[in-house]
Amino acid sequence: MIDFCWQLHSRPSGESEFVKSDMIERVKVLFDKANVLRFVEPDPSKYEGWSAERLEECKYRYSQLSRVRKYVLRGHYLEAYAYYNRYVLEPLVDMLRLIYTPAHADHYLIHISQHIPKEEINKLEYFAQIASLDDISERISLAEKWFNELLGKL
Repeated sequence: MIDFCWQLHSRPSGESEFVKSDMIERVKVLFDKANVLRFVEPDPSKYEGWSAERLEECKYRYSQLSRVRKYVLRGHYLEAYAYYNRYVLEPLVDMLRLIYTPAHADHYLIHISQHIPKEEINKLEYFAQIASLDDISERISLAEKWFNELLGKL
């Protein structure tokens, strides 16, 4: 299979930059006689501020666990499931992204199995596989412990 991409000379130069050694932005150039594509060194300063904001959002969301517990106790599966995804699962995904792919923390679950170590993927899959209120209730405290472990890695 060939994935063909045509880059115009008139395209802004910043849109044709690829970061060297970036496992997500891998590109193999066959023809670029006019040097339209540019490869740049990694520059953490481009995403550090944005990552700090994302981390604060993760902490805030995780502080809202009581919303999940409230709907579990009320026996409302759909509401508990929605809040579980927003306040438990999404922050875990964001934390993993901030640790392993900080320049691409906004990719959420897209190709995450290729970007995160298998051990972490297995844990994340466990937390994502929810079938009942009992599953949600059981996983909340385990997820909270894991969230704090991930927070310690940053």
